[in-house]
Amino acid sequence: MMKAFTGLLLVPFATSITSRPHRSIILPTLNDTNNVGVKNIAMIDENRLDPFTNNTQQRELIISLFYPIDGAPSQLLVDQQVNYYSGKADPVTPYMPPATAATYDALLAEYGVAKGTFSRLFTRCQTNAPVPKDLSGYPLVIFSPGAGASRFTYTTIAQEIARKGYIVACLDHSYDALVVEFPDGRLIHGVGKDSPYTLELMVQVRAQDVSFVLDELLSSSLLSPYNINVNNTIAFGHSLGGATTAEVMLNDSRIKGGVNFDGTLFGSMEKPDTMLSKPFIQFGRARNGPNEDQNREWKRLSGWKLELQLEEAAHETFSDIPLLAEVTGLRKRLGRKGDEILGKVDGLRALEIMVAYVTAFAEYVLTGKNSSLLSDDGGGRFPEVKVLRRG
Repeated sequence: MMKAFTGLLLVPFATSITSRPHRSIILPTLNDTNNVGVKNIAMIDENRLDPFTNNTQQRELIISLFYPIDGAPSQLLVDQQVNYYSGKADPVTPYMPPATAATYDALLAEYGVAKGTFSRLFTRCQTNAPVPKDLSGYPLVIFSPGAGASRFTYTTIAQEIARKGYIVACLDHSYDALVVEFPDGRLIHGVGKDSPYTLELMVQVRAQDVSFVLDELLSSSLLSPYNINVNNTIAFGHSLGGATTAEVMLNDSRIKGGVNFDGTLFGSMEKPDTMLSKPFIQFGRARNGPNEDQNREWKRLSGWKLELQLEEAAHETFSDIPLLAEVTGLRKRLGRKGDEILGKVDGLRALEIMVAYVTAFAEYVLTGKNSSLLSDDGGGRFPEVKVLRRG
């Protein structure tokens, strides 16, 4: 069972929402085209009870589906408000729906983020743009966020991968994400870091979510006309999403390779007899040599594997957060503390690096075409990325 979840508020571009609070920001991209569409789709797994409701309700999820379209820079409409859930096609997309935006405003208020900040952010995706009749020629990439994180805080990464000719499905894991907002206005809040649920259970449920989404993309009456090919999928995730990626790869043959951005591989990968034989990239921030967890994980990757580190990165570098901090002026206000939280890598540069490596890896795994990025020196394109080891 699936439902569409869409909508938009359109306002003019501005460079600073701190100095001009009545205006909004169109987030920068790696190019200025609007050739990516996005649909937000709610799903109900009628065959699975949700353990976070004491098994009293069916598991509910929502995804953002990004896809390539024929498009050019669109003229933005001024001072026109439309219903967020209207289903209307529009040239830009709100970064977050209203309640989610308000939740993030409140979360970051202690850092000086003003009320209304997140509701004034927009992306150069076309909401509900017509989907090409046949998407089978576009490889599918599926993404799992970090613990507690909303899928929306990885939007720019997803849209740039889609711009390279991929379909990208970004999940929200209900009761894990800080808040999940549904089309009827219902909110599901995360259980929080002090919940009684184990990391092993969280990873297991997340992996089941990913496989369910692949099932729905294949069989749902809403999406089946688009002929999405789910049988050759690449998965990637950040933090606990990286653990989710490895977990689902162990049990779902449709996923051919995975990328873990700065996550520890909790779940089945902690067991001494577990071996993951599919291609896998470990990509994290710089450390003083591999730690015990990294060495354990490396030994349990028995297929093609590569371990990379991004110099001067922090954990949040592998998300949209640095870019958001830069365009809103938050990074400047945080000063040195901002470097600790966000890393020193420029937000657009981090975006370019992540997109380049995910797409190069996907092309290698799915077509066999090798990229200099995956070589011992990375081809010299990103000198701040270091190859730690390969196998």
